[in-house]
Amino acid sequence: MNDTFRIGEIVVCENAKGKWYKLGSLKENEMYTVIGFNPYDGGLVLKEIKSRWSGRNAYRADRFRKVDYKFANKVLKEFQAQEKEILILKKTI
Repeated sequence: MNDTFRIGEIVVCENAKGKWYKLGSLKENEMYTVIGFNPYDGGLVLKEIKSRWSGRNAYRADRFRKVDYKFANKVLKEFQAQEKEILILKKTI
């Protein structure tokens, strides 16, 4: 079991590199869905991709972070406000 992440949670990859190899198709800054855990080390089993280096198809949990929804919503609102201002300016031109 993993105390940091939960099944169904969306996570973002922060580290897709092994010591001397890439971790399959795992990509940094991509989002993945947690569907399970490696019972031996708490590694994440992901819906979108499987680890070929793990017998349980799991990736180390420390390679991921949770999605910061508050930050994402703040950025989205700022973007929408800027877009609205641009539309208003276009109408006045």
